[in-house]
Parts: sequence; C-alpha cells; structure tokens
Amino acid sequence: MSKFKFKFESVKNVKEAFEKKAQKELAQIDLFISKHEDIKQKLIDEINELRKSAYKRKMNISELQFLGGYDSVLRQQVDMQTEVIKQLEKKRAKKIEEVIVKSKEKKMLNQLEETHKENFIKEENSIEMKYFDEIAVQNFNRVKK
Repeated sequence: MSKFKFKFESVKNVKEAFEKKAQKELAQIDLFISKHEDIKQKLIDEINELRKSAYKRKMNISELQFLGGYDSVLRQQVDMQTEVIKQLEKKRAKKIEEVIVKSKEKKMLNQLEETHKENFIKEENSIEMKYFDEIAVQNFNRVKK
C-alpha cells in the first residue's frame, strides 16, 4: 500500500503560517491595548492624587495655577491614550476578521485533505481487493487442474 501525499500540502503549510502570523499580530495588538490602558489608568490615578493633595494643604495662587495646568496636561494625555486605545481597538477588530478568514481557509484545506485521504484509502482498498480476488481466482484455477 502506497503512502498518502496531499497535493496541496505546501499551500496548507503556507495558510497555517499566515494564520499563526495573524494570531501573533493580534496578540501584539492586545498587548499594546493593555499597555495603553495601564498608562491611562496611571494618569487617572495621578489626577486623583493631585486633587487629593491640593485639598489637603494650603497653596498660594501660583501653585494652584501650576497644578491646574498640570491637571489640564494630564487630562489631555488621558484623552490621547483614549484615542490611541480606540484606534487599536479598530485595528484589533480588523485583525480578528483576518484571523477568522485565515482560520476558515485552513479549515477548508483540512477538509479537502480529509476528503482526498478518504478517496485515496477507498482506491487503495479497491486495488487491494482486486489483487486478492486475482490471487483467489488463480488459486481456484490451480486447484481445478
């Protein structure tokens, strides 16, 4: 019995590599989102600490103006982080779609391989049965003589 060789094996390998690459890129995007959310949370915490410290002690006008400006800068940074996170979420959604498409392509090739393998096994079994039938006929003819 000969060995099964899928004729689209190289295509299947390439599709698997593309799927793995897309999954890796998705993981990187998730990591970036997580990092930016951490940065945003730290900025929010810093704003809250700034407000708490401003209420705890007496300050002159210049210190209050400085803290107000610093608070404004921190809020802008929070807004920038929010915008970056939104962009990364859009990128993530596109990458998820790409991973789904690549996964479907790989799955189709796996199904095609299974179909080809089943057909190959059926053909091999048919050839084997013909061979055994021929041997049986020859043995029968020898016994008859």
